Amino acid sequence: MNILFITSGFRAVYYFFEQSIVEAFQKAGHPCESFSLRSGLDALKLKQQSLQPDLILVLAGLKITTPMLEFIQQTKGKSAIWLTEDPYYMDWTVSLAPYFDYIFTIDQAALEQYRQLGHPHVYHLPLGTDPGLFHPSEVSEEYRSDICLVGVPYSNRIELIEFLLQRTDYRLQIVGRGWGRYYNEWMKQPGQTVALVNAWVKPETAVNYYNGAKIVLNIHRLSDEKYNRNRAGIIAKSINNRTFDAAGCEAFQLTDYKAELNQHFEEGSEMISYQNKEELLEKIHYYMVHDDERRQIAVAARQRVVTAHTFGHRIDHLLRQLQP
Repeated sequence: MNILFITSGFRAVYYFFEQSIVEAFQKAGHPCESFSLRSGLDALKLKQQSLQPDLILVLAGLKITTPMLEFIQQTKGKSAIWLTEDPYYMDWTVSLAPYFDYIFTIDQAALEQYRQLGHPHVYHLPLGTDPGLFHPSEVSEEYRSDICLVGVPYSNRIELIEFLLQRTDYRLQIVGRGWGRYYNEWMKQPGQTVALVNAWVKPETAVNYYNGAKIVLNIHRLSDEKYNRNRAGIIAKSINNRTFDAAGCEAFQLTDYKAELNQHFEEGSEMISYQNKEELLEKIHYYMVHDDERRQIAVAARQRVVTAHTFGHRIDHLLRQLQP
């Protein structure tokens, strides 16, 4: 299958996603060429004419223009969109769905919504990971911590970090843009043991923090976070891509419970979840002193990732849905 892949228009981690997707198509024997939205509609028309793709695949779609959507809709080949920010921007993404033959979404609740709206071909497709990049390794002391959180300061993450600072004296490492003002307040209090990297870090750097932590704290974004565009209040059911990335590093995770978690990992032996603050605290205390058990769970999680959750697996699944 000859594929024209229209990239998201986003920076930061999307560069990694897009590179991994193109490589996965190519490794599967399908020629795949990327196209940047910045090149414009005329360039897209020329690219489509020269390539004559069997499939046009759009990633995210939040920055694509209506004229581009209309052009994709009238082309002869198949078209698909991989919605990678669901359900947080569904005020916008529901209007994209009619332009495409196939809809792939990272969230099960979003899938249900698109089907209710009548789209005939909607499939669940989480983002994958690259276990060649996200892998176990020894790291220097600067990356070591008891508990590490990588991500931006959504309200529920702030609340849980403040809870842990009040109730524990573990060494916390926070990595992500936007935490500065909270960190400054925390450091006014005596005895705090929290370190901050107030910046987005590349995936190859995030790997070091995952590998250096005894526990990686994976807190999902709230469906009603103030930055969202989700007026329907659709509550996410699916796990985030960080779950797969950290597991690829053989990092032990504590993640807030999602209904779909058990479809990807075996609870208790490959992944540990919690449903409230007190349960989180209890499990932190337990696993902090049970090194062997923590290690066994982390090893099993990576094995599951390698066998089921790479970008190669995702692309194989996507292509299977496109068969007649």
